[in-house]
Amino acid sequence: MGRRLLPADLDFLVELHESPEVMETQGGIRSRASTEPFVRSNVAHWRHYQFGLYILSTIERPDDPIGRAGLRWDRSVAESPAVDLSVVLAQPFWSQGIGVEAGKAVVAIARNLELPIVAGCKADHAAARGVMEKVGLENTGTYVKDGMDWARFVWPPEQDSPATVIPRNSERHR
Repeated sequence: MGRRLLPADLDFLVELHESPEVMETQGGIRSRASTEPFVRSNVAHWRHYQFGLYILSTIERPDDPIGRAGLRWDRSVAESPAVDLSVVLAQPFWSQGIGVEAGKAVVAIARNLELPIVAGCKADHAAARGVMEKVGLENTGTYVKDGMDWARFVWPPEQDSPATVIPRNSERHR
């Protein structure tokens, strides 16, 4: 299950972002001081674009968050108009298919909104690369970010990549 990220999710996100195991796959731990503006920015993203990050939970325990997933405008992976797909789960929920399920739901949202997707994960993180491939993104190579090699994934496939596709009604995305 997923619901819109809210300011009240700060404590959960601090816990998630301070996990060395989880954030090793995301480029490093984030402190409370860096998570607070992250939450504010993502709440504002929802207000402005009407899509963004979701807080994930299980059907059995809908009030207990297990991760975050969603779409955000982000030019750190691509210079052209494209949304960044993100899926981050707490470690106890890894390797259960939840990341793929969440990723597929997020891709469906982007397709419905006619938004090209770009996503990055550490190049040597096989599980994250597997998720990106299983949700239908195409691996287009690597790039360097913060001194680390990252794999770049896109949808639609490269012939219509975010580098060349501008979404319909692109004025709403500025």
